[in-house]
Order: sequence, then structure tokens, then C-alpha cells
Amino acid sequence: MPGLKEALETADRVWIVGAPGCGKSTLAAALCAHTGAHWVQLDALFWGGPQGRPRPEEEFLALTAAELDRDRWVVDGQYPAAVAAFADRADCVVWVDPPLVVAWPRLLRRTLRRWIRREVLWGGERETLWTVIGPRSILWYALRTRNAQRRADQKLFDRLAGSKTVIIHTRSRDVSSRIGRDGR
Repeated sequence: MPGLKEALETADRVWIVGAPGCGKSTLAAALCAHTGAHWVQLDALFWGGPQGRPRPEEEFLALTAAELDRDRWVVDGQYPAAVAAFADRADCVVWVDPPLVVAWPRLLRRTLRRWIRREVLWGGERETLWTVIGPRSILWYALRTRNAQRRADQKLFDRLAGSKTVIIHTRSRDVSSRIGRDGR
């Protein structure tokens, strides 16, 4: 079984899963910059409807399929319909799973940064005070769904066990720092 660095740098098709704030996008960006693979951000495809609304599932899956019609790609995200339909196309699936005491503060900083800087999100939306602290906030969503997402990731790994797909579960705080340097 290859180490994390070797698996990520040699795989043509990598799928990165994990809860909000775990570092999926950071790892995907670092990996794509290092390998030249095409970056597929499922959030951008899913939330690309009018006013940042979710796209209909059929449209989302069609867009995802089109993005995966390339030789080399890195997907970050784990929308259940996309994982069920396409995760088995990956050469390597990485479950980034840092402890909650690492992931949640990271998510808080990212969300506050987006709100303060008025960063444009998918579908042209921006964070508002209500989306930062309200009941539909990503912060509360992350806490409510963490255990369910971890169970879904374990189920995915169980499904892929024994297949040709390399599966890697890491609890590391900073997986992306391993890309492009020696060490495992």
C-alpha cells in the first residue's frame, strides 16, 4: 500500500471526502497545483443554481459527469448522489478527518473571513450575518452532520475495500503540506 504522498502524486483520479472545514479544498488545490490535474469542486457544481441555490440533482450529476470526462482530476466534496454515482471512478479516495477541535475552528475562521471580506461564493452569493450565525449556518450544519458524514465516509471505504481503488483515511491536521515534499 503506497503512502499518502506517493498515492496522491501518482493517482490520475483522486476523490477527497470529509466534513466541512477538514481541509478537502486546501488539499485539492495543493494537489492540483503540484500535479496539474483538473480540480472539480462539487460545491461549485451543486450550489451553482440561481441565487446560490442547489441545482436539481439530475443537472448536478450531469455537470459532475462532464467534469470527470478527463484523464486527470481531483474532486473535493461528498454529495451523496455524486459519491454513489462516480466515486468508483477514482484511483484514490482520501478521507480527510482531522479532529473536531481542528476542523471547527478552521471552518469558523473561513466563514468569518468570507463574511468580513464579502467574498463571492457559488451562484454569486455572499455570507451574511444570518448565514454565519443563523440556523442554516455552515457552522451549525458541520456540528449537526459530522457523525453522519463520518458514517457515510466509512461506508464508502467499506464499499471500496478490496477494489483497485487506493483508500486513505487520515486524521492529520495538515495533509496538504505533504504534497510536493518528501515524507509520509
